[in-house]
Amino acid sequence: MHPTASSFTARTAMYLRCYPFDTWQMRNHQDALRRHAELLALPAPDLYLDNGTRSCEPMPSLQELLGQATAGAVRLVLVPGLFVFSLHEEQALAVALRFKAVGCGVATLPSLRHDLRRSVC
Repeated sequence: MHPTASSFTARTAMYLRCYPFDTWQMRNHQDALRRHAELLALPAPDLYLDNGTRSCEPMPSLQELLGQATAGAVRLVLVPGLFVFSLHEEQALAVALRFKAVGCGVATLPSLRHDLRRSVC
């Protein structure tokens, strides 16, 4: 169960979508997003997962998360990339902008290339 606006402290969330169904529920992505939250000194993010769902199908966890953001219960959503919202760039950006419109940020994981470059330079 996810927190509601009435149990109020604005939370951090992570959103993942995978198709086809992933038995391990994208565990590597979950771990990476939790580590990223720790590095940013954020509280442990709540997980919203649409597992086995195509981006062209209804995504109930995404809709629940948008509702939580609209209610002010979630202030930041961590994702590995905007592709989790849609494989179509314009549609993915539109979802990110819906979060922004209700005062909720969307943060993506830094790319591995970016991390390697930072650690070398």
